[in-house]
Amino acid sequence: MLKHRLNLQHPGENVFCSMLKLKQKAIGIVEHAEPNLSVIGLFGTLGYPVYYLLWSYLYPQPYENLALRLLCAFICLPWLLYRELPRWGKELFPVYFFLSLFIVMPYFFSFMMLKNEWSLIWAMSFMAGTFLLTLFIFDWVIILTMTGLGFLSAYATVLFLDGRVSFAYFIPEYIPIFLFSIAGGIIANHKRQLAHQSKISLLRSLSGSIAHEMRNPLSSITNAMSTVQSIIPNKPAGHETEVKFDLSYSGLVNIHDVIDESMATIRRGNKIIDSLLATLQDGAMDTNNFKRLSAKNVIHSAITSFGYSDTNDRKLVQENSSVSFDFFGDKDIFIYVLFNLLKNALHYRNKPGFNIIVTSEKGHQFNTIRVRDNGPGVPAGKREKIFDRFYTYGKSGGNGLGLSFCRRVIESFGGTITCDSQEGHWTEFIIRLPVYTSKTVEELKKDILKQKKILIVDDQISNRMLLQKYTSEWNCQSDQAENGQQALEMLSKKRYDLVFMDFEMPALDGDLAVKRLRSALNIEPSLAPHYMQVPVIGITALTLADALPRATRCGMNDVLSKPVRRADIKKVFERHFFSEATQATMEQEECLSGCRILLVDDNETSRKFMSMILEHYGCLTGQAENGEVALERLELQDYDLIIMDMEMPVMNGLQAAREIRKGDRFRRFRKFDTIPIIAITGNTDTENIARSKAAGMNHHIGKPVFRDELISVITAWLTSRNDPDSLGQNEIRKVPEEKNFWETIAGEKILDRSIISSLIETGGNELVTSILRLYINDTQEILERLGSAVSSGDIKSVDMLIHTLKGSSGSCGANRLYILTRYINESTRKGRWPGNDRWLAVLWQTFNDTSGAIKTMLENNVIDG
Repeated sequence: MLKHRLNLQHPGENVFCSMLKLKQKAIGIVEHAEPNLSVIGLFGTLGYPVYYLLWSYLYPQPYENLALRLLCAFICLPWLLYRELPRWGKELFPVYFFLSLFIVMPYFFSFMMLKNEWSLIWAMSFMAGTFLLTLFIFDWVIILTMTGLGFLSAYATVLFLDGRVSFAYFIPEYIPIFLFSIAGGIIANHKRQLAHQSKISLLRSLSGSIAHEMRNPLSSITNAMSTVQSIIPNKPAGHETEVKFDLSYSGLVNIHDVIDESMATIRRGNKIIDSLLATLQDGAMDTNNFKRLSAKNVIHSAITSFGYSDTNDRKLVQENSSVSFDFFGDKDIFIYVLFNLLKNALHYRNKPGFNIIVTSEKGHQFNTIRVRDNGPGVPAGKREKIFDRFYTYGKSGGNGLGLSFCRRVIESFGGTITCDSQEGHWTEFIIRLPVYTSKTVEELKKDILKQKKILIVDDQISNRMLLQKYTSEWNCQSDQAENGQQALEMLSKKRYDLVFMDFEMPALDGDLAVKRLRSALNIEPSLAPHYMQVPVIGITALTLADALPRATRCGMNDVLSKPVRRADIKKVFERHFFSEATQATMEQEECLSGCRILLVDDNETSRKFMSMILEHYGCLTGQAENGEVALERLELQDYDLIIMDMEMPVMNGLQAAREIRKGDRFRRFRKFDTIPIIAITGNTDTENIARSKAAGMNHHIGKPVFRDELISVITAWLTSRNDPDSLGQNEIRKVPEEKNFWETIAGEKILDRSIISSLIETGGNELVTSILRLYINDTQEILERLGSAVSSGDIKSVDMLIHTLKGSSGSCGANRLYILTRYINESTRKGRWPGNDRWLAVLWQTFNDTSGAIKTMLENNVIDG
């Protein structure tokens, strides 16, 4: 009995529920009509009176009713003023609109048609009014109900007023026409409403997807803020206004790291949202953030950072990516692809024994990532269709965008994604990505580099032409400047993505120009933040020991030795455009891995800090607390590089460096005169730098030591030590025996035809001919000035002239003269004269051989070949 009572509803409750549903329908009708409500209201308010004039005077009808028309116009007035209604008016408006629409549409047109005895004009008007009604209301039941009740109400009104209803002009053919009009309007509106509902559903699903994708970054930011709170002191109370709080150096660094990571997280979230919206609009994928990525690292990052709804879900995902490879793409977007595949698979996590396995495989042309689950599988006929936009299979609530977006992403990487499955057993998504060194990836890079603008700054036209040639091979746009001053003027007005800057030029040296650029002096404010970060690559004929400190002080990112080669440009683009900014480049990782580095510092914390950084990159480190212990460590163990503090007890850094270079303390250790020694010092003034160089140290780093600078400097010195073509090699190798060098120089080839050919490809025969002739004239003038400087004993001027000649010879392909001047420059830069008394005569002879070879080449038109 009680159960029966509980299920029994009062009749009043049924009425209330029906009224509530009707109100919801009315609200839906208003939402549907709202965009055009003001236009509809204007048409009704003006249209009813205007048509009275039309049917009364221009085309007179048997019956017209001005009062009824004015009433309908008045009823439409709130439609026109809907946006101006007060809040309570808008709340009541759906019901009002529903009732008023009944009066001004089916009732009015039925009444006027019946009063005019079914005349053709009013039969057509009734049909038009009914069709308009189907455009306002999307529910066919309401349309038919309202039309039927409107006709019956009008019929009753006419019968009441006239005592009869006349069908004088009625013809049976009206009925199928009316039915066709109503049915056609309902069908057309139904399709429009379905499209509208699909759009609403899509937007809701999309908003759900975006909300889901934002959970991970928001969670990361929340955790980051908690980390900051654990580092900083507690929030002071109101009365503690005078209390001072201390924050350690490491604490401050950690706070900045947290902030940087949080900002990166926000950027990743925005990028994913932008990509999803671009997919909806058929926009192209943004390739500007494509980098060289490690498949193993990205897969691990995706699996560990995925927003699992339950901690047990993480245990269902197995990572089997021990085989790693590099690929080209956007890390954040690719992680989203893996998120999507994981999310789809986890839909079936309640199946007994369910798991997901992610594996990676290396191939010759394509590498493969597989995401496999043992869910219900996908039928063969649907395995390709699931990648179509707006198509979903196997689950409800989706928007059909996920897998289509995944395919767009993978195809933008130059790869493919397919689905394989066995129904009832498993589903596997197979991602194939082109090998990083493939032609496909190179073309992707060239396509990205089309958008890059590069500024080449050098006072020698041959250098500028070479760089323009090499950069244009990668589709880059480039401009040229002849000195630092001109470069700053161009940089202040235009945005460049990379700058090649010569060190020594007239008007303004390159390193001074870069220093001004980094300080944003006279730079357009909108460009200033960009130029604080833009890569600037120094190009120079200086030795590495001279160039690197200057590059570090002014803010250059890298240094290339003249003459610049194609491979150098490729490495620059790889490092500064296609490597992740927050990680060491692959070149650095390969260089550092397995290297032995001796850390010499009396501060144990400093040694541990540097050791932690270096071991992270695969280095093997040894430690010594002073110079004396360092000498003992070197005798016991071979090292590739030494990092040494300048100020230490027992034996300081300068003393230790001198002892190492002398080699008297060693019996076993043989690299005492070549091993790079990096000084760590709190004093970076000119005097201290000179003292460290005089003691035999190769480079110096100012305190505090920062990770990126430390890694860059070590990599540069280890690379130069292992690269026989590097100019930096001159700093750490033994100078060849004088006699041996002067005997072998004549055997070097006079011209480097590959450099000359590159100049021809860039500037053409005529321009290159003029450059080579100008080079001969300039070189003769430099040699004459050298003679004067030698006569007066001005070693400084000799060094400057030899340096200039070295740079121009390398740029123009004068190979033998370049090798000779490079060798002589090793002595003159240290303030010493070359060991051979006939060096100037050999220089003249080499120049004569070079000018003769160039003239022969020009006269015989060999340059055309």
